[in-house]
Amino acid sequence: MKKILGNPAGTSQQQQVVNPNQPTTGFGVEQGKSFDITDLKQYFHVVVKRIWLVTLCFIIAVSVAVVSLMKQEPYYRSTAVLRVTENNNMPGVGSSGTGGSFQGSDYYAIQQNLLKSPSILNRAQERMSVTVTELNQAIRGIEVKPTARTGTIRINVMSFKPVIGSQFANMIAEEYLEYKTEERIDNSQNNVITLTQQANKIRDELRKAEEKLQAFRRQNSILAIGGQSNVAATHLSRMTTKAAEYRTDRMLLEAQQPFLDEAPDDIILRALAGDVTGINTDVGFSGSTGGGSNLVNASRGGVESLLDNDVVKNRGGWQSAKRERARLQAHMENLRSKFKDNHPRVQTVMNRLNELELELQVELQFALEEYNSKLDTLTLKENAVRSVAAQWEVEAQRVANKQHDLSLLERNQTRLQNLYEVVFNRLKEIEMTFGNQRENITIMERAVPATNPVSNRQVQNIFLAALIGIGVGIALVFGLEYIDDSLRYPEEVAEVLQLPFFGVIPAANWDPDDLNSHMLSNIDQKSGLAEAYRNVRSALIFSGALKKGSTVCFTSAVPREGKTTTCLNMSVSLAQAGSRLLLVDADMRRGELHKFFGLEGGRGLSDLLSGSSKPESLIQRSGIPNLDLIATGPFPPNPSELLLRPEFQSFLDYAKRSYDFIMFDCPPVMAVSESAVMASLVDSTLFVVWAGQTSRKLSQMSVRILRERGANLVGCVLNNLEFGRVGYYYYSTYYGYYDYDYRYESRPS
Repeated sequence: MKKILGNPAGTSQQQQVVNPNQPTTGFGVEQGKSFDITDLKQYFHVVVKRIWLVTLCFIIAVSVAVVSLMKQEPYYRSTAVLRVTENNNMPGVGSSGTGGSFQGSDYYAIQQNLLKSPSILNRAQERMSVTVTELNQAIRGIEVKPTARTGTIRINVMSFKPVIGSQFANMIAEEYLEYKTEERIDNSQNNVITLTQQANKIRDELRKAEEKLQAFRRQNSILAIGGQSNVAATHLSRMTTKAAEYRTDRMLLEAQQPFLDEAPDDIILRALAGDVTGINTDVGFSGSTGGGSNLVNASRGGVESLLDNDVVKNRGGWQSAKRERARLQAHMENLRSKFKDNHPRVQTVMNRLNELELELQVELQFALEEYNSKLDTLTLKENAVRSVAAQWEVEAQRVANKQHDLSLLERNQTRLQNLYEVVFNRLKEIEMTFGNQRENITIMERAVPATNPVSNRQVQNIFLAALIGIGVGIALVFGLEYIDDSLRYPEEVAEVLQLPFFGVIPAANWDPDDLNSHMLSNIDQKSGLAEAYRNVRSALIFSGALKKGSTVCFTSAVPREGKTTTCLNMSVSLAQAGSRLLLVDADMRRGELHKFFGLEGGRGLSDLLSGSSKPESLIQRSGIPNLDLIATGPFPPNPSELLLRPEFQSFLDYAKRSYDFIMFDCPPVMAVSESAVMASLVDSTLFVVWAGQTSRKLSQMSVRILRERGANLVGCVLNNLEFGRVGYYYYSTYYGYYDYDYRYESRPS
């Protein structure tokens, strides 16, 4: 928000150079400083400055209120009171929100809307003995005020005729109760009809469910389904067990096959000599207590370990042949120790051994064929048993599906039976309680014709209108203050322009026809105005801008900002301090600085810059000690170009050798271009602002232009601050010490 008010309390603005980087609040109050009475005074003076606007709004608001109250016709208030009690006699009746059930605070809001509804008002209007036109003319307004805490609903009818108003309030209450009764009856009847329809529908569904259950039971005997389920399960278990046995036998036979393929013939004969069908089915399942699986031991010891662990049983034929072969082999060894191989006895034994080998081969072949036959037989039996088990599994699944369908039908029949009983009991409950229920809203107090009109509260209304008018006026005052774009306070100047602040020049009552009276040398030296110029002079000197031979120009944003008077009196002030000073009128378009001294203005700076005259011939004595003047001279068509000529620099060199300071009164920055050129050529530039008139936007733009051109802006001066105006009370207090009473109406040049 743009700053509206400043806060210079307790500071001397003429002597203080304000830091442009110092943070302030939206109203110019420095951050970290508490809000005090001074800020309230500033707001007060802002209002007082435009008190006429507040007064105008106040008068308009009060006038409108008075006229409005004078036109109002007195009216009367008639009140009918309804009492609401909780109704516990209808536990089975559902409520749609407007029925008879007690709903708490929301219930009262619903009843309020119902009482004000067009249906109730139209019904009450039809029962009135007056016409609709008369009723509309008599009724001013209707309001319904429910109070849940006291359990009451107040019906207030404001009317211009108290009799009609009281009658209408009673009609509204009666029609409301009648409507509630009708609604309760309709709700009960609707509930009965709805529940009856639901009961009939459920009864039909229940009958169909029972018929379907009976048909299913007839088609599928319940006992047969149970027996079939047990038989199928028993046979399926037996077939599964037998299939497992056959599979075990087959796996044992298959487990022997690798060992038999790798063993010698005699070992195979020993392994298969016994009855193949006499296989020990416990082999391979002996558990950990028997030292591990027999099949595992057989895999470690070959086929011989099968014989050791009775995996197969020996057959009698090949066992006797094996014993005879062993005996003959021993006998052969004995004979060979005595005879040669061609000995008849040796040959006889050898022939017998060959015959035994043939017998063992035959036994081996027979055993292998019997082994394979047994393996095929077990595989066939296993497949047959699995086929039978699959058939029993299908039968068991079919019976299970039948049982599942029967269970679903029974559950559906039970569900419909329970639901039918619930609806039937609810219907009986409603029929039993319908005749016993009571209305929970009754008329507690009927409306009677009012004898006294309702007070218009004229005093309160006028007072409220006055407050509104004052509030609107104050809002407009601060709104105008907010949109005011001018720079009015020293704090604003320093903050907006980001320049050191050199001081305030108070407004003075200059005589526009007597320019000689504008000079500092011709006013009271003890006045606040003279002291203000001295303060600006001190700020300028201590800022470091004034050194031996310094050149300073005074400029502003727009014309008639008081820069000429400020430049003139600053020059006079420095001259009075003993400094030799040359005052140059650099406004070559409308310079009038010579008029203050009553000197000639037809020759001056333009002649010097054009090269037609020398500085010595153009310098005029002002009549004030230590102060000389160079007037503007003839107004040239190209002032900017003249300033850029080397003659200007030569003039500066000459002036610096002859004078302590050279002051230039330059034209406004926004009006002409040579002001920025001049500011860039001199040592320092002082910016002058007219208090309450200069636009902050134009001032900011001017400062930016000067800086972009290379000007050395050393500070700013707030000119023509009218302490007599409301809002500048703190400056007025300070300068009132000097008892200076100058005021002026028009702006200086």
